[in-house]
Amino acid sequence: MHRAPHFRLACIIRLILVASALYGCERNQHLVEQHLLEFGTVIEITMITNDLQQAESLLAEVESRLRRYRGLWHAWENSDLTRFNAELERNGQAQIPPSLAAMLQLSREYHDASGGLFNPALGKLIAAYGFHDSAVDDAAIAAIKLDLPDMRDLKIEGNLAISGHPELQIDLGGIAKGYAIGLIGDFLDSRGVKNYIVNAGGDMKIAGNRFGRPWRLGIQNPFAPGVVASLELSGNHSLFTSGNYQRQYRRGASLRHHIIDPRSGESSRGQSSATVLVSDPVRADVAATVFMIDGQRKSANLALSLRVDDFLIISESREILASRSLLEKLQIKAPWPIRIIN
Repeated sequence: MHRAPHFRLACIIRLILVASALYGCERNQHLVEQHLLEFGTVIEITMITNDLQQAESLLAEVESRLRRYRGLWHAWENSDLTRFNAELERNGQAQIPPSLAAMLQLSREYHDASGGLFNPALGKLIAAYGFHDSAVDDAAIAAIKLDLPDMRDLKIEGNLAISGHPELQIDLGGIAKGYAIGLIGDFLDSRGVKNYIVNAGGDMKIAGNRFGRPWRLGIQNPFAPGVVASLELSGNHSLFTSGNYQRQYRRGASLRHHIIDPRSGESSRGQSSATVLVSDPVRADVAATVFMIDGQRKSANLALSLRVDDFLIISESREILASRSLLEKLQIKAPWPIRIIN
């Protein structure tokens, strides 16, 4: 389903007209927003511009690019990725389309850097759990879990991928959103847009500022509507959160969510959400996923191997674990215990 974009212009007038000189309205600076539905979430593009005609053209191009990315990387609808997976399953090898080459290489690198916790090779198991369509029976899931594939089972020779495991299917859900947001940011940069946010369901790439003041952002509460913390940022940042509340269902007494621990083949346990703040949206996307899998026990090691200084983990027992550097940037709004991870 594709929802028509919502295009809105605002220039901070009326009640705060007194502050217009500070905010730039007299210099014809406008806040422009567009809302789209892609990658299974609402994507909000916000930019500051003095050229509304150019902004409308840029946002139309952003919409077109996001729709094209969906046609390249979608995990179960017809896409370059599903055709690649089908060929891999049918022949044991597949030609790598140009649209997948960089992400497959990055996936292998992050798989190694995370000690295997980042594992896009589990696409068949994710599908079996029903996160694409309906779940298969538990016996079929158990059979896949007996011998789980990982990215070491995928050999790449030039533009040829060779599978060494019958259950190997690629799912780029832990990296594609960050990759797409990065490309959209690069596009806006190339067109001279200095101040913007690309926000895909709470995963954000930030550039510049809002009328000379920092962007004010929130980290979602995984247990209830609202935010658990807020912060102000200017400049180039990527703030990503992974959580067990985003895609989930109950099977009997157990909760299944889409972030799979590759060591067990089960939904990760212990963490309700994980947030990271870095410059690169791809690294942010991957790191948030990995911290969600085992952030409480391995946060210090993962922070080092993934080059993440700023992170926050919310446990299922409502405890906040965070790096000192990120805590110094946050205004915590939840009355939960806080443990600092140096």
